[in-house]
Amino acid sequence: MPYPTAARRRMAILAACLLGPSVLAGCGSSVADSTALAGEGRPGPYPGTITLSSEPPGASCVLTNTATQAVIGTVTTPAQVALPRSTAIVEARCTAVGRMDTVAMLRPVRDFAPDIHHPQPTGPTAVIQVADAVRTGRTRRYIDTTVAMPPARFASAQARDAWFADRAEAIRAAAAPGIARAGRSPAATIDTAEILQGYLADDLARLDQQKAASTIEGGSPRRG
Repeated sequence: MPYPTAARRRMAILAACLLGPSVLAGCGSSVADSTALAGEGRPGPYPGTITLSSEPPGASCVLTNTATQAVIGTVTTPAQVALPRSTAIVEARCTAVGRMDTVAMLRPVRDFAPDIHHPQPTGPTAVIQVADAVRTGRTRRYIDTTVAMPPARFASAQARDAWFADRAEAIRAAAAPGIARAGRSPAATIDTAEILQGYLADDLARLDQQKAASTIEGGSPRRG
């Protein structure tokens, strides 16, 4: 029986790796990456910038490096934001007329671009190489992000519940590919599936807090 396309690709990479020890580190990364991606296309080279958007557009967002608490800058969406490779999680705190203040966390993710290889735990310098990659974030990239901002007031409880339910589903859908890749190939990623699931839980908890503070037309902020 013919192998599936993804399996054939992994076998071809492995065969090439066996041709010489000088390429083992890169090949190990290629095999691990192929397993993680499971046929997904690789992204293009990271330009060092992302597009920060909002729904609706025109929000004012203050960007803060959560590791140092340093303010990176203030932008009006949509905007191009320079974010060099790093391990830092960046907070985008956005405000807009007629919308609830909203916080989005810009987290660097494993970069699966063709020329990016996360060191594998093989060879005499493997531990040092892996530690350096984790410390510097040189195999990570930030991704374009849209900050969804709920209305300052909802017309009804049903409208409020629908908005937040849709938003929760979108957050889960956005997190799912990364969690799946980490689960398929832990060696290909820096963040484990458990860490990524923790980030998802944090985002959903933040959304629940926002829903609890929401207001219905003619009413007060929701309690509980």
